[in-house]
Amino acid sequence: MDHVANLALGCLQTFQTVYSLYNQKLYAYVLKKTNSAYMAEEVVQLTFIRLWEKRENLSSVHSLSAQIFRIAGTILIDELRKDAVGKKHLTVVENDYALRNEVDQPEMLHALEQAIEQMAPVRKKVFKLSKVEGYSYKEIAEMLSISPKTVENHISQALKQLRAAFSSIISLAIIMSAIINK
Repeated sequence: MDHVANLALGCLQTFQTVYSLYNQKLYAYVLKKTNSAYMAEEVVQLTFIRLWEKRENLSSVHSLSAQIFRIAGTILIDELRKDAVGKKHLTVVENDYALRNEVDQPEMLHALEQAIEQMAPVRKKVFKLSKVEGYSYKEIAEMLSISPKTVENHISQALKQLRAAFSSIISLAIIMSAIINK
């Protein structure tokens, strides 16, 4: 049976068969590379979504397995890059927060609340569900009927917004501290 040709024709049964054949192999491959169950689930999900979206462009020359793993490899690299950028932004926000001794605690809390309130409604909800209530990206995605990727993007944008808000407060506090200590 030619899975590539059937996929190109949009055969859902073939897609389900291919999913069953490669889901666990792909998961194990990504898990071994990343040591992250969340990343493995995310990459597998995105791989099969992209496989379906690009089904008409599949090559009959290369094996389906090679094409699926190539798609997964590309997605994995993208996800690792985004994860690294997100961690960088989080580290910056955490470092800014570590300077809280330079700023009055109530002022810092007020600034944080204001920055969160200025977020777009969905971003604010996603941020609070993740950082205040402790839900995972996957749980938030299910609650709000959005993809985990969208949740990740909202968190990334929220952290950028908070970093911008806090950098101005911290800068002001450092300047004020320097003036007072002269």
